[in-house]
Amino acid sequence: MTPQLWLLPALPFFGFLVNGALALFGSRTENGPSRGLSGFLGVLFPLVSFILVVLAWQGLFLVQDSVLRLNHDLGLGLRIPQVKPFGQVLWPWMQTGELNVEFGFRFDELAGIMLLFVTGIGTLIHLYSVGYMARDRGFARFMAYMNLFLANMVVLVLGNGPLVTFMGWEGVGLCSYLLIGFWHHDAANGAAAKKAFLVNRAGDLGFLLGLFLLWQVLGTGTPLTYEAITNWFRDPAHAVLLASAPVAALVTASTLLLLLGATGKSAQIPLLTWLPDAMAGPTPVSALIHAATMVTSGVFLLARLSDVFAHAPATLQVVAWIGAATAAWAAVTGFVQTDIKKILAYSTISQLGFMFLAAGVGAFDAGVFHVFTHAFFKGVLFLGAGSVIHALSGEQDVRRMGGLWKKLPLTFAAMSCGWYAIVGLPFGAGFWSKDLILENVLLRGGPALYLVALATAVVTAVYMTRLMILVFWSKPRFSPDAASHIHESPLSMQIPMWVLGFGSLVAGFAWADPFHLDWFSRHMSESVGPAQALLGAGAGGPSPILLESVGVVASLLGILVAFALHRKGCFRENSTGPLSMPARAWTLLFDGVQSVAGIWPVRIVSWILDNILQPLLVGLARVFGWCLEMAGGAVRMAQTPRLRWNLGLSVLGLVALLILLARNIP
Repeated sequence: MTPQLWLLPALPFFGFLVNGALALFGSRTENGPSRGLSGFLGVLFPLVSFILVVLAWQGLFLVQDSVLRLNHDLGLGLRIPQVKPFGQVLWPWMQTGELNVEFGFRFDELAGIMLLFVTGIGTLIHLYSVGYMARDRGFARFMAYMNLFLANMVVLVLGNGPLVTFMGWEGVGLCSYLLIGFWHHDAANGAAAKKAFLVNRAGDLGFLLGLFLLWQVLGTGTPLTYEAITNWFRDPAHAVLLASAPVAALVTASTLLLLLGATGKSAQIPLLTWLPDAMAGPTPVSALIHAATMVTSGVFLLARLSDVFAHAPATLQVVAWIGAATAAWAAVTGFVQTDIKKILAYSTISQLGFMFLAAGVGAFDAGVFHVFTHAFFKGVLFLGAGSVIHALSGEQDVRRMGGLWKKLPLTFAAMSCGWYAIVGLPFGAGFWSKDLILENVLLRGGPALYLVALATAVVTAVYMTRLMILVFWSKPRFSPDAASHIHESPLSMQIPMWVLGFGSLVAGFAWADPFHLDWFSRHMSESVGPAQALLGAGAGGPSPILLESVGVVASLLGILVAFALHRKGCFRENSTGPLSMPARAWTLLFDGVQSVAGIWPVRIVSWILDNILQPLLVGLARVFGWCLEMAGGAVRMAQTPRLRWNLGLSVLGLVALLILLARNIP
C-alpha cells in the first residue's frame, strides 16, 4: 500500500492556507491563541508528508530490499518480481497542437531519496522555527510561507515531467523572495530578496529555452515526461540520430541552457551572487534554502536528466569546470568573511560546486549522495549558527564571539558534529561523500580537476575550523553585558540540532558497502546507472583506501593550518574593521602551511600570488566588467522607447526575413 502522491505537496500547501488565514485574522500578540495553533499546524503538515514519503519508500523499495537480501544470503532461489516506480496523473494540463502535457507525479528512486530529506529535514527546520520566531509579530505569516516553500519543493521533485518541475521551480523562487525579504522593514532585506528573485529569473529563462530545444530533439510526438525522455535517449534505435552533427549540436545547446537554469537555483558561476545576500532572511530560512530545498534543485535537474547530459560531453566538461571553479572561489571567499551566516553561505556554494563537479565527470550518483549528506551537516551548522545568534541577541560577527563552548555546550556539541562531517574526518557523513567525489574526479575527470578539488577540500577544513575557533575555541570577545544574557536555545530549537548532528555522523553509512548498508548506491543505479555506463568508468587509478587516506590528510592539513593562523594572530579577531580580500587569504594560507611544515619556498609562491596573479585577475575582471557594461549599453539602447530605434529594428527584422524567404525560393 502506497499513499496517494498528491497528498505529499497538498498537506504543506493546506498548512499554508490555514496559517495564511491565521495570519490575516488571528491574534498577533506574543501569547495569542492562534500563535500556538499556527506553530502546531505548521509542523504537523510537513511531518505527515514526511511519514507518507517513508511509507512510499517502504512500499516501493525497503520491503523488496529486505526480501532480496534474505533470498541472496539464505540461497532460497525465490523469483522476486521487481517493484517498479509508480505515478499519478491528476489532470490534463496543456493541450495545444501536438503538445499534450499532463499534470502528474512520479515516485521513483531519485524522487524518493530527495523527498526523504526535503520533507524530513524540512520538518525539523519548521520545528526549529517555532522557537526561533516565537516573538515575531508575523509568526503565522512566516509559517505559512515556510509551508508553501516546502509544498513547491515537493512539486519540483515529484513532478512527472520538466514542465511540472518548472512549476515547483518557480514556486520556490517566489517563496525565496517572500522569506528572504520577510523582515521587509529593513531596506537591505528587501534588496536581497529582489536580487535573489531577479538573478533566478535569468536562470529560469535558460531552463525554458533549453526545454524548448529538447522538445525539438525528441520530436513533437514524444510526451514531455521524464519517463518518455529517458526511454527516448536510452533507445538504441536513436543512437545514429544522436550521433549526427545537427542533433548533437541541438542536444549540446539544450543542455547548456538547462545548465544555466541549474546554476541559477544552485548558485554556481555565473549566477551565484544572490545566495550570500540571501542571509538577510531569518536563520530558519537560510537553513531551509541551503540544506534541504532550493539550492539542491540544480543538482537534482542534472541527475534527473542525466541521460540527456550523457549525450552532451562538451556540456559535461563545462559543468565540471564550473563546479570546480565555484567550489574553489567560494571556499577562499568564505575564509575571509566575518558574518557567521555568510561563512556558511559561501560554504554552501562551495559544496554545491563539488556536487556539480561530480555530475560533470559523470558521477551523478556521487553528486546526489553529497546532496544527501550535505543536507544533514549544513542543516545543523545553520541551525547552530541561529542558536548562537539567538543567544547573543542578534550578534552575527564572529570577531565578537569566542569561548561559547562553555556557555552553549549543547549548541557547541551539535555544531561540532557538523564541523566534523564537513571537513571530511573519518566516518563522518562528509568523509564518505567528499572522498567519493574526489575518487570519481580523479578517475573520470583527470588530475587537473582532482588537484583543484583536493586543494578546495584543504581550504574547506581551514575556513570551517576558523569558524569554530572564533566562535567556540578562542577567548571570549563579547561584552560583559552580553555575557549575562547568553543562554541555550529552547527545546524546540535543540531537538532539530541534535537529530541533524547525529545524522551528520551516520548518514554517510548509506553508501558504506563494508557495512552492507549500500542502499543509496543500489537505488541510484536505477536512475542514473545507464547514463554513467554510457560515459564510462574512466581509467584505472590508485586504490580507494589510498585516495581516502589522501582526503583525510587534506582535512588534517587544513585543520592544522587554521590553528597555525590563529596562533599567529592572522584572524585579526580583536579588530572590528573589514578583513582583507580573498587574494590576501591565499597569503595567509601559505603562511599557515609554512608555520606547520616549515617550507620557506612557499613565501615565493605567496609573493607571486600577491604581486602577479592578483593584478592579473583584477585586470581580467575589469575587462570582463567593461565588456558587460558595453553589452548592457547596447541592449539598453535597443530597448529605449524611441521611434527611430523601433523603426530601425523593424526594418532590420524585415530585411532578415526577406533574405531568409529569398534563400528558400526554388
